[in-house]
Amino acid sequence: MTESTWTAPAHQALLDAGITVVGYVPDGGLRDLIVRLDGDPRVQTVRLTTEEEGIALAAGAWLGGARAAVLMQSSGVGNCINMLSLLASCQVPAVHLVTMRGQAGEANPWQVPMGSVAGEVMSLMGVDVRRVHSADAVAAAITHACIDTFDHRGPATAVLIEQSVIGVKKFSGDDR
Repeated sequence: MTESTWTAPAHQALLDAGITVVGYVPDGGLRDLIVRLDGDPRVQTVRLTTEEEGIALAAGAWLGGARAAVLMQSSGVGNCINMLSLLASCQVPAVHLVTMRGQAGEANPWQVPMGSVAGEVMSLMGVDVRRVHSADAVAAAITHACIDTFDHRGPATAVLIEQSVIGVKKFSGDDR
């Protein structure tokens, strides 16, 4: 299997931004990036059991002087709603990379509800949301999100990587 074209530039953008802690829930759309980050000794990766743990991880990393990113699929955004208020209330900067599901061509009906509102939900919780529609734009979106979030002390930011970028999965009832 060949690596996604946006993966290497996204990895480099995270490194260039000083991200040293990455929390993630395993996801097929993020698989290549997760493999790269897991193999990079400059980054401490933490495999999460649920997405909201990533919010606490990002807050702890920031309090400890580190920059963190949280990787998740759009269906995991719903698990984070209450925890996202922590970032806004405590003014904790964090960057989220969210692979979108539930968009055009989605075969898994369970992905559609949160996939259709993930950006709006994050925005309502005080997260600055940016959507990426092409593989070539992923790294630049990550770079700008990190600059605005960490260097300009803006709100938490989410980069939503549209399903057209990651591809549509076939649904067989065993969606991993």
